Amino acid sequence: MQVEVLPPRPEAEPRVKVRVAGVQALGVLGTLLALMTMLAAFGFGMLILFGKTLLAAAIVKLLWPAIFSSEFTSWVFGSQSVPFFKVFLLLMAAGMVVRLFRPGGSSWLRK
Repeated sequence: MQVEVLPPRPEAEPRVKVRVAGVQALGVLGTLLALMTMLAAFGFGMLILFGKTLLAAAIVKLLWPAIFSSEFTSWVFGSQSVPFFKVFLLLMAAGMVVRLFRPGGSSWLRK
């Protein structure tokens, strides 16, 4: 690390300018690698939090047309196909309700 002291200016107090050596060497490639690392960590965290629900939603999306008719699908979801995001939110809400009222589990209702 190099510290460079600038000469004092007459209208202000003297300032110290600090430069970190090697920062400019990263460039665009280093920035992209850092961004990809950050996105991978975010994706891994989301997978840890919502992995079971994502898997269940994918299975429901694949099996729904074989079990239910297109009329029922359009009545439930408002379209002829099963939207993944709506199934995901539906399963998230159902999981929250199950966890809330599960016997023996910790719940804020019993406190």
